[in-house]
Amino acid sequence: MPTARRSAAFDPISPDLDLDALVQQTPNFEYVTRISCDMIETQGLETFEKLVLLHVLIGGKPLVIEGFHKRLDEWTFTSAWLQDNHGKKFENARNLSKQTNMTVSIGHYLSNMNKLTNQWNRHNYRDRDRQRLYLKDIDCPQVWHDKLREVVPPSIFYLNDSTGDVGGPGSVDEPNPHAPGLRKSRGVARAGDLMSCLPPAMRAENLMCYIGHEGTYTPAHREMCASLGQNLMVETSGTLDPDGKPTKPGSSIWFMTESKDRHLVSEYWLSTLGHDIEVEAHFAQINAWKSAPFTTYIVEQKLGDFILIPPLAPHQVWNRGTRTMKVAWNRTTVETLELALDEALPRARMVGRDEQYKNKAMVYFTLARYSELLKHVDRQKESVSDHQLLLDLRYSPKIRQLQKDFRRLFSLYTRVLLAEALPHNPRDDKKIQYLPFDGNVTCSFCRCNIFNRFLTCPSCIIPLENGEEDTYDICLECYAMGRSCKCISGYKWVEQFKWQELTDKHERWRQQIVVFEGGLTDKSALPLHMEQQYMKKKSLAAVCQEQLRLRPWNDPKKPPSEPKLKKDADESQVNADGTVKKRKAQVIEKGQMKNHVSNYPEPAWKLSACKCGRAYSYGNLFRAFDTMPLTVMEDLDWQCPHCLRICSCGKCRKVAGMQPFEPTGTVLGYDTRRVADPRSTESLVDFKQSNFEWVKKAGDDSEDSRRLSRRVDEAEAAKSRGPALDDDHYVNEGEDTFVTNGHNESESPMAQTNQDDFPIDPQLGGLPSTGTSNVSRPIHRTHESGDDNDLQDGESQDPPHLFVAPSAVMLDQRHLGGGFTTDENGIVFQYPDPTDPDPTVPQYAPPQVEQRVQPAKGSDQSKKGKRSRSDARDHIQSDMLDPNAANEQYHKAQVKRTLAEARRNDRYIIAEAAMSGKSLLVKLGVDKIRLAQIVNQTPAQTTRPIKANNVIVQSDYPSPSSKINPLNNPMKRARLEQDDEFSTKRNRRRKSGQQPTDNLTKKASKYMAISSGSEAEEDMDGDIGHAQDRVPKPRQLPAYLARKSDVGDNEIPKELTSEPKQRPSRRKSVTSRPRDSTKKAEESLEDIAAAAEANRRAKLRALQWDDDDSPEDEPEPKSLSDKRPTEESKKMPASKPLNVTRIQNGTSSIHSKPKAPITPGSVPVSIFSKGKKIRVASAKSSTKPNMMNGNSSRHSLGV
Repeated sequence: MPTARRSAAFDPISPDLDLDALVQQTPNFEYVTRISCDMIETQGLETFEKLVLLHVLIGGKPLVIEGFHKRLDEWTFTSAWLQDNHGKKFENARNLSKQTNMTVSIGHYLSNMNKLTNQWNRHNYRDRDRQRLYLKDIDCPQVWHDKLREVVPPSIFYLNDSTGDVGGPGSVDEPNPHAPGLRKSRGVARAGDLMSCLPPAMRAENLMCYIGHEGTYTPAHREMCASLGQNLMVETSGTLDPDGKPTKPGSSIWFMTESKDRHLVSEYWLSTLGHDIEVEAHFAQINAWKSAPFTTYIVEQKLGDFILIPPLAPHQVWNRGTRTMKVAWNRTTVETLELALDEALPRARMVGRDEQYKNKAMVYFTLARYSELLKHVDRQKESVSDHQLLLDLRYSPKIRQLQKDFRRLFSLYTRVLLAEALPHNPRDDKKIQYLPFDGNVTCSFCRCNIFNRFLTCPSCIIPLENGEEDTYDICLECYAMGRSCKCISGYKWVEQFKWQELTDKHERWRQQIVVFEGGLTDKSALPLHMEQQYMKKKSLAAVCQEQLRLRPWNDPKKPPSEPKLKKDADESQVNADGTVKKRKAQVIEKGQMKNHVSNYPEPAWKLSACKCGRAYSYGNLFRAFDTMPLTVMEDLDWQCPHCLRICSCGKCRKVAGMQPFEPTGTVLGYDTRRVADPRSTESLVDFKQSNFEWVKKAGDDSEDSRRLSRRVDEAEAAKSRGPALDDDHYVNEGEDTFVTNGHNESESPMAQTNQDDFPIDPQLGGLPSTGTSNVSRPIHRTHESGDDNDLQDGESQDPPHLFVAPSAVMLDQRHLGGGFTTDENGIVFQYPDPTDPDPTVPQYAPPQVEQRVQPAKGSDQSKKGKRSRSDARDHIQSDMLDPNAANEQYHKAQVKRTLAEARRNDRYIIAEAAMSGKSLLVKLGVDKIRLAQIVNQTPAQTTRPIKANNVIVQSDYPSPSSKINPLNNPMKRARLEQDDEFSTKRNRRRKSGQQPTDNLTKKASKYMAISSGSEAEEDMDGDIGHAQDRVPKPRQLPAYLARKSDVGDNEIPKELTSEPKQRPSRRKSVTSRPRDSTKKAEESLEDIAAAAEANRRAKLRALQWDDDDSPEDEPEPKSLSDKRPTEESKKMPASKPLNVTRIQNGTSSIHSKPKAPITPGSVPVSIFSKGKKIRVASAKSSTKPNMMNGNSSRHSLGV
């Protein structure tokens, strides 16, 4: 049995999963409530905003709004548009299999999505080596942003700065950007997204796009900083892509929970699955969700589905099909800010998660903006003369709600100031450094944003190459936890706002609240100095100031001192006679105290001393008693666990009347060295350690733990209160009740509308529910809960994990790799290898055997599962429209358009067969002899072999440092044809009146380089030569020289004409030949004649016809005979004339006795030259040696 604690392994979802059957047969699975986007216009925006507030924010349940694909632009929200407009943009795609990033262009990724999807099937979907590339967190195109603004309700859209009505109370005249004149602005109201209140430079750009294929996923996580998540599916693949290729329909499966179960879900992840949900690194198995002690909400997100995710509600997503494209953004409200400061930020600080939303700064700037809006309303009240307008300003629900939000934000602002308040000391105030606020200062350890005061180390400053300095800044919360650099102490105080400025604004805003509340009351806010008096504990800044005096300073320049080795406590020393020596009492040195739990002396600054004289280490208090160091330090009268009679150490367990404390939660421990600054250390508490030993001592290490049972009870208590509107925080007008179909909520348990109307939970109006759900749910009891006969009504005695849906694939333990086992619930667990340096990444061989458990028809399990689902949903199935009806209607229209396009392109039969899944067997008649040849033929490899590393897509990002490999990026050369009509030289001649001159030399050909696979390559017909990545070889002979070497001796002319050659020869051997060697000269002349004749025949083959009869387009070249002979040609001896009589079969015949003498410069009469002008393409010069006499020779004849 492995000694390490087990953790659940990653188990993918099969591509052929039947989601409907899984939800119907699983008791704790439910579909998320759906409404139609058309009902937003029918019911009104105010009703919709209240539904989101009650159902999502306060109720904590997810909501799906369907039908947005009908309003989206079908030309813009497509993969083709994205590839055409942003295809060359490079983004980081997440390789989920390797947990690495790959830089690819968007076009390259979209082009290979079909390959990435087709690699998966029901047999290999557990293969861990195959690529899962997820293009996530990419910037949303601005065009999409503008078009979504026109479709999505403004109150829930990205960076909404006002939820007021146009022309509402508090509106003013503003310039009309679309027409001349003025228009009414929106009325005064709270912002839909408080991120809009921050300065633009400080805002977190969280409007992102997510593009995924089959097998990509997002692990279980919460939305950052407790914000409200929103996700809209804008495009999915259908059965065919625009090119007519078959694709798989795209959708996303969401496993969601509600906010009131967040503590239960977190404890289930820690104690049962062995993962921390704050780390966001585990995708839970289906069997884990089925065995969970809470309700799991299922959503199959299709095209046009808009999902609202509650704050702090864990959820995970699995993508299916060839392509899914989603646009997501987050909103921050007053409710989410309260949750962020209370829960989200402390949890994120523990694991070192970035705080990108600047929550404390958002409180400050939102208060400043709301204060100006309320002052504007007061000015309008004083200046308005109309009594009705005055009543609207006084009793407007939106303005009153703005005042209540201002009051809640002021409470959060007071908390921030109280935490950073230092005891008044003019000497200490002068030592505080001032740094102007820019919103970019973050903690070097936890990476959270720092609003005002923090500590910086003057010794740990690293100069950078650009002249700046990398300082070590620590937030006050981390320093109180014992986190710091190696110096530990010696820090300097820094503030980004003048303290007097913050306190003055606090007082002005408090006076403003007193005015609109009608005067001072018992609930009125107090001045800051009075809040400090009633706080009854030390402030966070005071704790850090005290710890700076207690903790020692370590010089980072000196090497660390070696720790003293402690003697083994079990080692016994004996005297000379063999008797055991008495152990000496441990000497407690100066500055040390004895730890009550370990009974060893430790530095006093690492311990918390009680008045009774006992001291506990902060690590023991954190793991054994669930007490953070700050909780101990800020307490003015702290009592140790022994004084509270809850100490759980070995000695105190034997004391009468002692009730040992049991840890209320599981602590796995997290190594923050991966994310923290390398200069960081933890001096008080080692947060990498878990509390498993203390849980075992408490006897609560079983599967059905008391820790989990307590979370179940807390969740049930929170759900029993229901989502009601608190009068202190919300404006609950009586006329704002939901009225649907002529009935209000009090007339029926579930208000229903006709067909397109959406059901509304009676709890949304604050009324008690009339009934309870009959959904069976696992029961986790404490040891004191009694036997199984104490079940209440509606609870099932059968454990839910006994039934397995047919579509749920169970892993066979026999096929698991080393270190993997399965429990009775079918959850695969992994025991990390102690020798593995990174045990967080599981490595196991995926099983290939599937077990599908199908309950017998009529069995109790099958009936129970179906009855539970029908009872749970019978109240919404009667009058509610099928949630997939809109998608099916849109799909039919899309299929119709695709078939019409295929009919026009003569592809109707193929397209219709691919969409309907039809196949046709065609019999071909083959001759027996041919059939035998086919049978005996070796079958060719038709399928492409799979690569060893299963890499389908590679990065197309060009590396600037690496050389271009022609094999990876082959280049092609394309000839550029010169247009004489538009030639620059030609135009110059026409303007100057200059006559064209003879140009017998060959013009240099122009080429351009074309990348392989580009559009220019497709336009070329074949003039492109591929570059070869090989060692250059000796060039071959030109065609005319090769043919010359094949000519027989009988065809070589013996003599030339008496008329000398007009063109000077380039052969040096001719000019240097001795005059008296007539024989050698005659042999050379024969070679020259043969070369000339071969050159002429090559030119005849390269003739190009010119049908243009205009004499200006192509001037005829002058004959070579018009030129005067050169001096060198005069010195050559006379020879017999060379004549060409006719052309036979494409080749010329040479005769020693011609009918008529022809000079070398004259044009031969042939069937190719009669009545046509001829353009001769001259051959390239060659420096190859003559194969006959060893000398290089080249003579060209102009025709």
